Amino acid sequence: MDVWTSKSKSLEARFNRFAIYHVWGRYMPYVSPQLRNPSNFGPLCCIATTLGSNTHCLRTMSGQNEVDVVNSPDLVAAFTQYLLRTELEERRYRDAECKLLLVQAEGLERQNKFSEAWPKFAEALQCLVGSQLKVPLDPANQGGVRCLVYMNFTMDECLTAMTCCNGVALCMHETNKYVEGLDWTLEVDVIHKNARFVAKPVFDDDDTLTEWDPYLPSPPCLEFHRQRLLGLVTASDIFLKLGNTGAAAYCRNVGSDLLKALPSRIDELSLRREVLPISSVVAVSTLRHPDPSLYRSDGDQGLELAGARLVAEAEVGGLVAPDVPHGPRRFHLQKWVVSDIEGHALTNCLSGRLYVCGGQKSGTIQVYHDMWCLDLVRMNGWRELPKYKERFLNSQMAVHNGKAYLFRGFETVDYFDLEKERWGSFETRFVDARGRRQKWPYTKSLTDYTVHIVNGKLYVFGGKYKRPIGCNFFAVLDIATRTWRHLSGTQDNAPLIPQYDEPGARKNHASWVDGKGEKIYLMYGMADRQGAQMFQAEFASSEGFVYDDCWSWDIKAERWQRERVSGNYPCPRAEMSACYNPVTNQAVMFGGYNPALPFYVEGSQVCFGFNYFSDTFVLDYREPAPRWKQVITGSFPTYRAQGQLLTDPATGRMYLFGGYTNTDWVPTGNQKHDLTRSYGDVWELRVDTPGGLFEEVDWEDERRTAQLGPWQACYSCGSVGVWKKCGGSKVTFWIGDLAVLAGTAATSIAGK
Repeated sequence: MDVWTSKSKSLEARFNRFAIYHVWGRYMPYVSPQLRNPSNFGPLCCIATTLGSNTHCLRTMSGQNEVDVVNSPDLVAAFTQYLLRTELEERRYRDAECKLLLVQAEGLERQNKFSEAWPKFAEALQCLVGSQLKVPLDPANQGGVRCLVYMNFTMDECLTAMTCCNGVALCMHETNKYVEGLDWTLEVDVIHKNARFVAKPVFDDDDTLTEWDPYLPSPPCLEFHRQRLLGLVTASDIFLKLGNTGAAAYCRNVGSDLLKALPSRIDELSLRREVLPISSVVAVSTLRHPDPSLYRSDGDQGLELAGARLVAEAEVGGLVAPDVPHGPRRFHLQKWVVSDIEGHALTNCLSGRLYVCGGQKSGTIQVYHDMWCLDLVRMNGWRELPKYKERFLNSQMAVHNGKAYLFRGFETVDYFDLEKERWGSFETRFVDARGRRQKWPYTKSLTDYTVHIVNGKLYVFGGKYKRPIGCNFFAVLDIATRTWRHLSGTQDNAPLIPQYDEPGARKNHASWVDGKGEKIYLMYGMADRQGAQMFQAEFASSEGFVYDDCWSWDIKAERWQRERVSGNYPCPRAEMSACYNPVTNQAVMFGGYNPALPFYVEGSQVCFGFNYFSDTFVLDYREPAPRWKQVITGSFPTYRAQGQLLTDPATGRMYLFGGYTNTDWVPTGNQKHDLTRSYGDVWELRVDTPGGLFEEVDWEDERRTAQLGPWQACYSCGSVGVWKKCGGSKVTFWIGDLAVLAGTAATSIAGK
């Protein structure tokens, strides 16, 4: 009803905008008897449009009586009904044509004629949506998730569209066209999300946001869930073939959660037998991400990149603090890389430097306030710098004009002068659109947020300061005027308003700015409902929740758009490492943690309700339609969260430092039985892409580095551990569907 009401309003506006040149008799059946009465209706005449305006007037005149037909509410309603009836007839015609093509496509699919079937499925969907939209990934929709065509679908049209998309995806999968296959499974997800957008987001009786639970349409529709599951399973199968075990496990677990949420136990069992057996969910949940035994691909080169992970410094020694014997090993820290400090070069510094400040010591409650610097060229050890005024963790810093700014939710903003190597601060204030001073919005210190500086303005989104689940408060600081301005979101001292037009409350998300400085991207993160339960706060739950969305903030227009996450993408997570590389024009993401993705230990009864990651992905903005690609490397750092990934803006070199992991999930041989272990290692990532420095890889060193990975995996025979089926004679890495010997062309490297 809501859809048709909004449609009627738009048609009414359409009536008022354009002149009417149709014959009066065409609308006569819809007009009231008063207007049809011959005594009150004289000769019909059309008065020309008034110059200089868009008003159009159609009047009837009989003697001295004058009836304003155009402005008559009765005629407006009549014309609206006519257009609705015309459009309904057109939709019925398109639906009939679509279903005819759909029957033909399904017949070809049953005969395993996949190359002939998928064009029929695509043509059927095009008939349904009409010429106004081209699927999938329509550039006219600017890559966004929200689509008015899909939101105006009836349930029958929604089911037909999902059936078409699933048909194309399955045919693409069967013909090994994985790029296209994932595009069409994404379209199923987009249709599903738009069906949800039509319903108003609310909080349930148990303080659960509707977005946090599987979507159940009203009235119930079992076929809707079946089509959703088919899309998830096809996507999972493709991801598994590409070696993206995280996304494969996530898709199947989302489907399993959907089945558990169904009100009918019979429906759940029926769909499990037909589409998603529990055994397939458990099987993929026994894999790590990436899994050493499956860290190879039979996939498409368009969705993968070759890469190399080099240990730039493992447990760095040198000038260290007395209580940190192997360098600043920690997590919950903040970091940044400076290259010549935007013209303010330090003595004897020809390239980048890595700075580390604050954080927490593994297995303890000890929090740091010291600061360290590492020359990334010389690698001659860490150098200690002046300490910050107090101990802190989970904060972010951003560099601008030779200063690294630290915002922690207070009116006082601190900064570190990178040339003079000393701390400073200044006071700020919040103002409204008219410049009037406003009450300070943050009631406690802010942590787990993201910060960027663009054109002299510091943007801060999300994080935690009062509500344990996080917030979606978005503000900008003009560094020159030292004034803050609210952009979007809700303060924690106000009721949280659920909506689909802006990012939800979250913490530990990923964020980056595009190369042109036009958009700020925000991806994933979690609503920490388990943390809320620990503190007995609102929105508490024993189940964790991770967002599966990606948003862009248009800096000039000041508006949010929900973006599609396409390609061989990283599965939803929090506490990941992410950055933007201006040299390669790519966003990069590594590792992280998912509190809601279970991990089953194979051959035992042990099940962890969470997962850690060590996979790497890039999003290449040089492509017309950017898609995520997984980076396949011969080795990879141990599974971890809250590591810090950063790029030297001058050289494009990418470094990973620190992080932590759970010592039960990743056995570390720790005799102290600490729950977590933090890292102090530094890794460099090189990617086989222009500007990715892949040509500099020392493959003999890469072979040795591979042995520092979590399981000494052999990438020739796939064996894990000391014993190799191939005897350890070769080390390989993978590019697309080709296994290539490490090095150039067919140059072999002897194993250990």
